[in-house]
Amino acid sequence: MRDQRPMNASSWGTALVIGGGTMGTGIAACLAVNGIETVLQIRRPAALAQTQREVARRIEQLAAADTAAHAPKISLAVLSGEVQGPFALAVESVSEDMGAKRQALTSAEALVCDDGIVATNTSCLPLADLAQDLARPERFAGWHWFNPAQLVRLVEIVGSARTLATVLQRLEALSWAIGKQPIVLRRDTAGFVANRLQYALLREAYALVEAGICSLEDVDRAVVAGLGARWAAVGPFASMDAAGLDVHETVVKRLFPQLSCSSVVPELLIQARQRGAMGIKGGSGLRGDYSSGAGDRLEARRDAILTMLARAVPPEEV
Repeated sequence: MRDQRPMNASSWGTALVIGGGTMGTGIAACLAVNGIETVLQIRRPAALAQTQREVARRIEQLAAADTAAHAPKISLAVLSGEVQGPFALAVESVSEDMGAKRQALTSAEALVCDDGIVATNTSCLPLADLAQDLARPERFAGWHWFNPAQLVRLVEIVGSARTLATVLQRLEALSWAIGKQPIVLRRDTAGFVANRLQYALLREAYALVEAGICSLEDVDRAVVAGLGARWAAVGPFASMDAAGLDVHETVVKRLFPQLSCSSVVPELLIQARQRGAMGIKGGSGLRGDYSSGAGDRLEARRDAILTMLARAVPPEEV
């Protein structure tokens, strides 16, 4: 196992996180709790108090999960408007909009020191396109966190064709130092690794339901009570090694030809969108109508399980 954790996170100096949404507050909390002096920059002054409360809540979750270094003094400032650099690291975490991200990245680059790093938390936008307006694209990389950022251990690190190898190495070392488990992609690709895996499973899930084999609820139960619980302990390749590659090969030969290879939007999703469904945030989704507070209850259940896993399972790989 390649483990870079001996690095001291506090040696990084100061960090800037741009964007005070769900992801930005989680990233800022995680950096600050691990001893990095952090500034969280938000766009709307009216959201300042709410953002400060969200950051405090995420710091409490980190303490409950006991996954961080717990710096003696946490330095985290939430600011609206202009901020003063220079910073050693700037992380952009605004909405998945190319124009908004490029503007935020340009602003971030002006605030980092000459050998600093500018990172984007994008989950799908091409890095080469995001870097078009940057003066130093070689010091730019993708650093993709997962919601909730303060609890999910995985981060994905990826560079464009112009990114320096040392930038990726420094982000990897920092990730280990703040309690994350990073994977470094060998090249940029749409969706990176985790989203491609997730959407491959979703494609097959839609296919099973549309074929009348099971319900949406059955799919969710199969993942939560079966695959998700097992994969939290042992990844898919290690699981196949444990099962035996002779058995794995037999199943591959039989099952792979049966799996969906559709490249169109599933009919179930089309129908849901045609009736105006937006998911829990709109009160109606793939699984029907949701009552008030459903999103909060789902989030609380998810975070409680992630906290339990973080405390119970040591951060080692097979």
